[in-house]
Amino acid sequence: MGRLKVSTLTMLLGTTAMSMTQNALAQDVGSNIDEIVVRGVNIPDEKRATSEISAVLDEESFQRTGDSDIASALGRVTGLSITEGKFVVVRGLNERYSSVTLDGSPLPSPEPLRRVVPLDIIPTSILSGSLVQKTFSPQLSGEFGGGTIELRTKPIPDETYFNISASIGLDTVTNLSRGLTYDGGSSDWAGFDDGTRSASPEIEQAFFGVGPDSIGNLPEFGLPLLSSAQQNILDTSIDSTNTTVLFRDNIPANWDFSLAGGTVAELSDEVVFGINLAGSFGNSWQTRDGRREQGLTGSAEFADAAPFGPETGNLPNDAAVGNFFSTTQDVTSNLAGTFGFEIGDNHTITSTNLLLRSTAKDARTLTFIDGDNDGVLVRDEFFDFFERQVWQTQLRGEHVIPSLNDLTIAWRGAFGQAERDAPLNRAFRTVQTQPGGAFQQPFGNPDVPSAFALNAATVSFSEVDDTNIDAGVDFTLPQDLFGQAGEIKFGYAFTDKERDSFVRDLQYLFDEGFGIGSALSGVRNDVLVSDAAGTDALDLTLINSLVSLDNATSALQVHAGYLGLDYEVGDYVRVAAGFRYEVNDLNTLAFATSQPQASFSDANALSEANGLETLDQDFFLPAVTVTWNPLDDIQVRAGFSQTITRPQFRELTPATFLDDDTDQLILGNPFLRITEIDNYDARIEYYFGRGQFVTIGGFYKDLTNPIELTSFRTTIGLGQTFVNAPSAELYGFELEFEKTMAAEDLVDWSFVQGLDLLLKTNYTFSQSNVSADGEVTLSGTASAATSGVTPIISDASGRIVDGRSLQGQSDHLFNLQLGVEDSEADMRATLLVNYASQRIRQTENITGVNAADIIPAVLERPPVSLDLVFSKGLDMWGGGWEVGLQVRNILGDDYEATQEFADGSVAEFDVYPLGRRLSASISKSF
Repeated sequence: MGRLKVSTLTMLLGTTAMSMTQNALAQDVGSNIDEIVVRGVNIPDEKRATSEISAVLDEESFQRTGDSDIASALGRVTGLSITEGKFVVVRGLNERYSSVTLDGSPLPSPEPLRRVVPLDIIPTSILSGSLVQKTFSPQLSGEFGGGTIELRTKPIPDETYFNISASIGLDTVTNLSRGLTYDGGSSDWAGFDDGTRSASPEIEQAFFGVGPDSIGNLPEFGLPLLSSAQQNILDTSIDSTNTTVLFRDNIPANWDFSLAGGTVAELSDEVVFGINLAGSFGNSWQTRDGRREQGLTGSAEFADAAPFGPETGNLPNDAAVGNFFSTTQDVTSNLAGTFGFEIGDNHTITSTNLLLRSTAKDARTLTFIDGDNDGVLVRDEFFDFFERQVWQTQLRGEHVIPSLNDLTIAWRGAFGQAERDAPLNRAFRTVQTQPGGAFQQPFGNPDVPSAFALNAATVSFSEVDDTNIDAGVDFTLPQDLFGQAGEIKFGYAFTDKERDSFVRDLQYLFDEGFGIGSALSGVRNDVLVSDAAGTDALDLTLINSLVSLDNATSALQVHAGYLGLDYEVGDYVRVAAGFRYEVNDLNTLAFATSQPQASFSDANALSEANGLETLDQDFFLPAVTVTWNPLDDIQVRAGFSQTITRPQFRELTPATFLDDDTDQLILGNPFLRITEIDNYDARIEYYFGRGQFVTIGGFYKDLTNPIELTSFRTTIGLGQTFVNAPSAELYGFELEFEKTMAAEDLVDWSFVQGLDLLLKTNYTFSQSNVSADGEVTLSGTASAATSGVTPIISDASGRIVDGRSLQGQSDHLFNLQLGVEDSEADMRATLLVNYASQRIRQTENITGVNAADIIPAVLERPPVSLDLVFSKGLDMWGGGWEVGLQVRNILGDDYEATQEFADGSVAEFDVYPLGRRLSASISKSF
């Protein structure tokens, strides 16, 4: 009996295409064959067609879940969860272990603490979908731990279209309630500072001009000497009215507005031109009214002497216990444009251009007892403004050359920049020394401990500039090998990332010589720094410290080449195998403005001088995935690969800096090493219809030198730093099920006629173990004598709890979507559940060998999300209308991050309520 194998085609073509292929084959060969054997004919989707283990989101998924940004949408994918609302955790490995690309190119990041772009600023409206690949393949970046997330912009449209939409929403905790704010500038509502916060020429001349003309040629001291007259001008050169006074006000509703359109034109018989344009603008607010008990050591039990909280002596030094209240206004504006040419059947050239902006205006208070001064109630007021902007332009092409056996050449080139500008952030501290008394300014006040006058009024300017260049070319050559159909893949990629950042932290110092201290004790912040008071009594100066490395430049260059084979072996086995070779040059340079030469820090030079491994390394990264199609509609996959994860730029800078989201100090570590990972994967897939399947898979990862964030105590206070644990292992399994069915097949009720039911669910179980068998290397304190920092090498068992979980890993992840759809009535409704179990937000700190010396890890319990999304098309007024309703966080679950001590007491490290969110939308398509 003759047989014709077309299993390669079944991997690439859908049901309809396969039927056409079979008919054509049957007509062509006629009686020359007796039977056509086709495996997987009912398996049309990309999840099945790819040679790797993956998950796919498309535009229909975005519409069904109603997620407006890609971070929210990815949180519903098997094995994925989201931290801080913007960073993805893949299979228990946090954002540093995964990469994100847009049309194949990485995006620059405006985040000061991370190299990865925050996903909450990328709207789903500009995307056609996303592919999450969980097994490594050689054409991808070697920085692959949990997976790679490939975001795809919308292609050239098939026809002209235009869409306009708007929405309005409420958060039950925030909107139409009293929140906290301050005046700021006249254009804050648009997400731009109008100059109110700009650094004056006097400040720029005094503090911003310091820096190396070239690396290695630094001035010994960069600060100019100021005369009394110059100092007075400096002191009064910053706005003292619009950025100094907090007040309560009613918070308006959330809203946004978007436009999208595209067209296509045939320029000739062979050339088609298309364009997609999209833009959006919106304002939203969030109020947090919560509790923080941070820095506790042996116990969370403390006496409560209201209104001060703990009694004197009950809190350890550096501990703080109190309440915070904040309101953040987020302003987002986005523009995206795709322009493309299709030249014949074999050539496409596309240009993608993207501009994303997100501005946060944050007003908050923190009222607490400080462990160093238990008898004093402290109130800090913060006035913050952060502008984040990402833009990128990419040109890419794909060409098929029939004369070379249908060789496909795909190339890309991208240039992007990201900025994070904090033009003026202010903080003021007042204190209450008697129960029920007024909060007073500490300057020259005899009733207030003198220590509170230090850093009691501060000003900060900071900026991050991130530049990204990406280029690559990929060749795919269909080629038979030993009589088997398949492809040879090879290519080259180049990445160049550069980041420059600076921070200027200034403080007002009180001059006792002017004798007006007591007169300042009861004044408001705007009066304190006004011309009348500030000219003589307060002097604005830089906060000087060798550990305040407030200038940094970082760079990463990667050259990579790869070779891969994707072939059938036998009748129903497919093997994708190959390797990637990467050469990288990674380094960070930093110095303090006040003492540039003494504080100069070169990460590679410091490691080399201390006999430690540097970051400039080459890597050979193999990968193999085998796919077996044993039965109709069933396939089995198994894979192995070796990958890496490099330290992020800010993690390598041996400086203390403030995390604006948590108000905690963070210290970088220039002695971090690159993490190496062995990945093992397997999955069984059964497809029983278009977009319908059940899968079960397992994974195991062996990590050498995993990077984690851990607590630390030094003379500069309690904070966090980064460390390489000796090793760790991560393993687990994933279940996934999707099914669509007609309601009338389940019940014989007339009102369900025409309704389709959708069930999508997934569950991930994972476990991880961090080993303390080895050594850890921390960064010492900078000093002029060492011209930088020295490593502190110690036994890992004195720093890490052996066998604990990796930071960010949840044991359980669960998603559920229950949907109803009526295509005739153009209506759909979906109930969504998202759950992630407890995970480590911040690892433990061990200050000694006894169990009592362990400061326990901070455990985060992500809120359980129950959402309802409804949409309905309307034919009125010409048709093309759609209305939508959404109810988010129906359960009203709150955010909790806690610490549990050996005596059973629990500290509320960071706890605040989350409101239920309701929104209504309307859109019109033309």
